[in-house]
Amino acid sequence: MKSLKNVHLTAAVWAALALTTTAAASEPLPPKEIESGSGITTQISGFIRSETAISTGSANGFNQSGNRFNGVPVGRTSAPPFGPGGTPLIVNDVVTRDVGQNEHSDLNMQQFRAQLDTTTHLSSDWSVIAKVRAIVDPGWYDEYSPGKANSHAVGSLYQDPNYFKYQVEHESRPNPLEWTGSNYMLDLPALFLEYNHGPLDIRIGNQQIAWGQAIFFRVLDVPDGLDFRRHSILDYAAEEFSDKRVPALGIRASYQFGNGWLLDGYVQKFQPSIYGNPNTSYNPIPSQFTVHDAYAQFDDKVDFGFRAKGDIGGLGVQGIYAHRYNPEGVYRWTASGVNRDIPGVPGSGQLLACTPFEVDPTGVWSADEWFYYAAQSRLSGIGGLNAAVRDFNACAAPLGAFQAPNMQLAQIELNTFFGLAGGLATGVSAGGLRGHLQRWYKAEDNIGGGLSYTFEGAPGSITDQLIMNWEVLYTPNRWFTSPDLGEGFLKKKEWTSVLALEKYQNVFGSLPATYLVAQFMYKSQSDLFGRYLGGFGGSVDKSAPGVSGGFKAFAFALQQPFPNLIWRADLAILYDLKGGTLIQPGIRWKPNGQFTAELFYNYINANIGGNPNKNMFGGSDYADELGIRLGYQF
Repeated sequence: MKSLKNVHLTAAVWAALALTTTAAASEPLPPKEIESGSGITTQISGFIRSETAISTGSANGFNQSGNRFNGVPVGRTSAPPFGPGGTPLIVNDVVTRDVGQNEHSDLNMQQFRAQLDTTTHLSSDWSVIAKVRAIVDPGWYDEYSPGKANSHAVGSLYQDPNYFKYQVEHESRPNPLEWTGSNYMLDLPALFLEYNHGPLDIRIGNQQIAWGQAIFFRVLDVPDGLDFRRHSILDYAAEEFSDKRVPALGIRASYQFGNGWLLDGYVQKFQPSIYGNPNTSYNPIPSQFTVHDAYAQFDDKVDFGFRAKGDIGGLGVQGIYAHRYNPEGVYRWTASGVNRDIPGVPGSGQLLACTPFEVDPTGVWSADEWFYYAAQSRLSGIGGLNAAVRDFNACAAPLGAFQAPNMQLAQIELNTFFGLAGGLATGVSAGGLRGHLQRWYKAEDNIGGGLSYTFEGAPGSITDQLIMNWEVLYTPNRWFTSPDLGEGFLKKKEWTSVLALEKYQNVFGSLPATYLVAQFMYKSQSDLFGRYLGGFGGSVDKSAPGVSGGFKAFAFALQQPFPNLIWRADLAILYDLKGGTLIQPGIRWKPNGQFTAELFYNYINANIGGNPNKNMFGGSDYADELGIRLGYQF
């Protein structure tokens, strides 16, 4: 493990700076205003921040260095065609995966960030809003090295770790106002011209659209995808994805009617969600698989939607319609295009190139590994094998591949191919077949609505000024990744709903009021991450049977400020009723308008209900960590 010297140094510097300040009011500083001779004024504000996550858990099992089979002897029973006339022989061997070096960093994340926000008022009606963001990750981790693994895997993202690049085939910069390298990112999450005159507001340019405010959950918040390169979903829960929404070029207009009703609509360029890259801390896709992102075929697509919101008596109501390409994408097997022979089987590479597989030691080594990671990815191990054979049969059949009718034959077939890829025909007992996937995008329609009501109970009671919000979304044509990764995907009707209660309550008489929020969420077909529930419940010795009853989860959060608002205590809890939880306690210190220090802890437990692959947290419970954010505002 690497030492925490860099973390200690960063914290010490910021602590020293903070102690030189006086404990003044903790309100944010007002933006600086610059006025030119022509009457144009510009307001400027910004911040610099260090963001650290210190691991108290294990390595990410979806990466080469955290692969749960590294250093573990695994027995394989295979049937390679070694006998007379090509008759299969039963071969039993033991293989030990030795690719990932079994390294685990003390750090899950260390990023340094600077942001500049400007608003230039050209006239009483016209303004230009710009936000510039720069992030650097120095890579203070025990990084995966493809050279040590003797890997020749195709694709630059599967070489040395790249923390920020969003790679799309045949597309140089899929996000138009973003520039990235392996260790840095510079982007303009906001750059738009705004016209504001009376009740009319129009924004033209790169912008983020937020239609939802629930913590963890997104129901009506459908306009934008999310960017998970910056701490996945493990930032402060109370920030409600405010820093995660992927900006898009578009036009948004809203009109506030005299009776209090608001009409809001947008048309924008489709931009997908962005996930952590392979062999980085929060990578969500097993790195034994190569992803080919097909967004280049969708970068000219357009999303649009509108929302109406107002009051009817004491009841707040809203309705939305949005036509979009689902930014999460769907996945299926795709031809690898890699002509690399199986050791000792000349000419096999030409056939493998038109199947979803590539010979490389960073792939899967055994049937046990295959079924384990299929379950972790909420996929069917047997179904995945059979779809790879069925959809690419012209090349798979000549290699001897067949659709397995049961678990036993599937294990033998998989072990046969993994063993041959590792050199079984030449007397070597190793492994390595990489799978290749394509990320595709599908259009859908979203129809939703919501109600809100503020109760008026007895002063000081729990119902006094209690706010209830209910949101529901119906998607008649949502597409999902099939659990077998078949080329046809799955099309389903999905209902999504959340009921939220929130209020300020004077819990401690000597302290300011506590902000409390409780939420319940239901999704009929998928979990919080959009994964189809039919792929849940698998294990190393069982293909996924799926789970019934939909996805149900509770969330609870509180914020307790202290006198002078210098200190604030936070707590957020997310509980999946299938048996997993995320608990995030935190504390915030803001001694004045410039400095902020935040300390929070992420605790994840996926084993409350038995099989962790029945709930949303299985596979991500490695990420127990201590988060530290130290910021200076200017």
